[in-house]
Amino acid sequence: MVSKIEKVSEFIFQSHNRGDTFVNLEKDMRPKDFDEAYEIQKQLRQKLTRGPLGGYKIALSSKIQQDYHKINQPVYGGLFKNEIFNSPTVIALKNYHRMSIEFELAFELSDRIKDSSIHRNKENIFSDISNVMPAIELVDDRGANYEGLDPLSLACDNAWSGGLVLGDPIRNWQEKDFLDIHSTCEWNQEPKLKANVLDAKPFENLSWLINELHSGQSELEPGMVIITGSVFKVRQANIGDKINHVLSDHGKVSIDVI
Repeated sequence: MVSKIEKVSEFIFQSHNRGDTFVNLEKDMRPKDFDEAYEIQKQLRQKLTRGPLGGYKIALSSKIQQDYHKINQPVYGGLFKNEIFNSPTVIALKNYHRMSIEFELAFELSDRIKDSSIHRNKENIFSDISNVMPAIELVDDRGANYEGLDPLSLACDNAWSGGLVLGDPIRNWQEKDFLDIHSTCEWNQEPKLKANVLDAKPFENLSWLINELHSGQSELEPGMVIITGSVFKVRQANIGDKINHVLSDHGKVSIDVI
């Protein structure tokens, strides 16, 4: 008899293959909790054959989003190593169902990540980080309607992971006061948007994810990259867009959309 995890992961896999628009899972297929959802996600990633795991992303990271969706934690998904690019780069929309952009901090994990005996928090998390980089996340939401989005269905579908573009590591990041570092969104010739990088609570979210993964069957390895939530609202990309994510004077990420 086919298990529910196999049945649902195969259903989502075939939906990807057909290019279907994302919809919430029906009641009989919806997982009972996040543990079951992540088992489905893990099988889906194996079926997608998009290469080895290169890290993780966090979605629904803000309390406002969580309150709206009636959950008390974020959602995570896997990032495929083959879909992590260096800036500057060109992104072809034809390779995505519907691609949107998020502006994030990315963290490369250090060797200490192997130690699962430590409960991480924003005070002790720095020893798990080898590099900090500006990043642009490529979100493939498969044309989803965000109204009424079911977080468990999102978790099953690998949190709409579509890829990642990284800038150069921040030099001597351990010596920086992140209260002084701002993200600036440059989108074509539009007025620039600016926010402090700590508005997205990156260190708290990174701590949550590591604790969450260590509590189960961890796939965390040194060198993996984690992104922890966008400082600006997600936005759909269009052909011809030229997009920069600038981190004060600490570097930037640039993409051209074709």
